[in-house]
Amino acid sequence: RILINQHLQKKNEGKVSFTHLISWAILKGISKVPSMNNGFTVMDGKPNIIIRKNINLGLAIDIERKDGTRSLLVPNIKAANKLNFKQFWKAYDDIVLRSRKGTIDPSEFVGTTVTLTNPGTIGTVSSIPRLMIGQGAIIATGAIQYNAEYQAMSPSTISSLGISKVMNISSTYDHRIIQGAESGKFLSEINDLLLGNDGFYEEIFNELK
Repeated sequence: RILINQHLQKKNEGKVSFTHLISWAILKGISKVPSMNNGFTVMDGKPNIIIRKNINLGLAIDIERKDGTRSLLVPNIKAANKLNFKQFWKAYDDIVLRSRKGTIDPSEFVGTTVTLTNPGTIGTVSSIPRLMIGQGAIIATGAIQYNAEYQAMSPSTISSLGISKVMNISSTYDHRIIQGAESGKFLSEINDLLLGNDGFYEEIFNELK
């Protein structure tokens, strides 16, 4: 991420956040485990699986009003799986900006298939969100932080012990249509991608030139 943003800074093209990269890994992970994008519905009184081709990625956006109260908006990026990284990055920033300005269109809340929520931005280490109707899974990312037992240590001690920061990711999935092994495989794919497997960062570097 540091390398990417040093490059983007030279071109005055903004910044790539950790969440952009994690979101991209989620899309890639779903392409490997497509059942995570399925939905559950009832037709003629019988349960059915909705098998979807496109991923409409919902983004849970925390909005703080002037009076200190908060609200949560969850618009989605339509067919996010069809975008390259640069297109996805721009679409992500655009939808967040318009949500904060209050210029988001109601149609952008419809048809979410998978949601990403990021309580880690306010320091939450782990979170288990509930599913909304029609969605197969909601992914929550925690804060990127040292484990609790190390947080009060001096930086020099942490460095000498070789301790790294960690991030928890949870997957809340609809067990009627998604098996635990499928969710586990999906999380494993995200882990591997963020570690750089399958040319994950090389592809991003190529897209950003």
